[in-house]
Amino acid sequence: MKKFFVLSVIFLLFLAPVSAMDTDFFVTAGPNLMVNTQTSTKSAPSPIMYSLGLGGDFRFENMVLAQVHGSFFTNYYLWDGSEARPAEVENRTATVLSFMLDFTGGYSFCLGKSQKHLLSLSGGLAFLFRHGFLSNGVSSDDPNRDTGSMASDDVSDINGRFFSDLNFLYPEFLLSYSYILSPVWKIGGDFRIYLPLGPLTSGRGADGMIFSLALKLSYK
Repeated sequence: MKKFFVLSVIFLLFLAPVSAMDTDFFVTAGPNLMVNTQTSTKSAPSPIMYSLGLGGDFRFENMVLAQVHGSFFTNYYLWDGSEARPAEVENRTATVLSFMLDFTGGYSFCLGKSQKHLLSLSGGLAFLFRHGFLSNGVSSDDPNRDTGSMASDDVSDINGRFFSDLNFLYPEFLLSYSYILSPVWKIGGDFRIYLPLGPLTSGRGADGMIFSLALKLSYK
C-alpha cells in the first residue's frame, strides 16, 4: 500500500512545475453502482454506494488533461467461502471502508461559441483500498450459515481477498462535463467506469465493475 501512496506523491511532484498554467481543485459527490454477478439470495443485488471525493485537474496548453482524484464510500460484505461479496444489512458480516484513488489522463474540449462548456475524455488506472471491520451487532464467534466459520475469521478472509489476485486494481474510463460559472468556479459532473482487473483475469467477468456518477464543483 505504501508504494501506491509514493506513486501519488511522485505524480503530484511531476505536475507541480506546470500545474500553475491551469489548475482546478474540485469536490465530487454521487452514487456508485457495483456489479454483483452472484445469484445467491444472501449476497446483495448490485449495491449502490454513495461517495464523497476530492481531486485536482491539471490542464496543459495543448488541452491535455491530467487528473488525480480520491473518493470514499462504505458498504457491507459477507464471505461466501471463496469470495468477498456485497451483503444486505441482515446478512452482513463486515462493514467495509473503501478509498478509490484515481490517476487519469486525456483531453479537454471547449464546446459552443461561448467557450463556457468543457468536455473531457480520459482514461487511467485506479487503486481501490478497502478494509473491513466486524459490523455492529455481529459477534466475533457468530457462525457463517454456509461455511460454519466464525465471523472474525470471515472478516480476515474478506480483507485478504481485497488485496489478492489484483482485486484492488481498476482500469478506468472517465467522461467529464463542466460549465464555467466564473473565472474561478465551474460546475458539472463526472461519469466513470471502473473495470475490475482481478475478476477479468480470473474468469469472473464483470463481477465488481463499478459505475460512478458524481456532481462536480471546481475552484481555480
